Amino acid sequence: MERAKENQTEGLQDLRKQLLDLKAIRCPFFEEVLVAFCRAFPVRKMIPSGRLNTTCVCTHEGFEDCMLFREVMAKLESLKPAGEPDEAKGVTEPGSSTG
Repeated sequence: MERAKENQTEGLQDLRKQLLDLKAIRCPFFEEVLVAFCRAFPVRKMIPSGRLNTTCVCTHEGFEDCMLFREVMAKLESLKPAGEPDEAKGVTEPGSSTG
């Protein structure tokens, strides 16, 4: 048991030395990634771009089916002045044509 603790301590000391030797560059635990998040969601949850999957409704046609999207759009519609047409905000109903 004592030998296992010594090996673990030596391993941690070696790791510490390696990490401190890198200090001239930057912290080895610092990582930069491109992230995405939903501005409508009440909590900003960052999702690394590489982890977005192809079935994510947010990234392709059909995003209008998202319940959160519909909820936010309904709130925006209720704030719109009575005489303002939909096109003025750049929002059209799905299936409608412009022009």
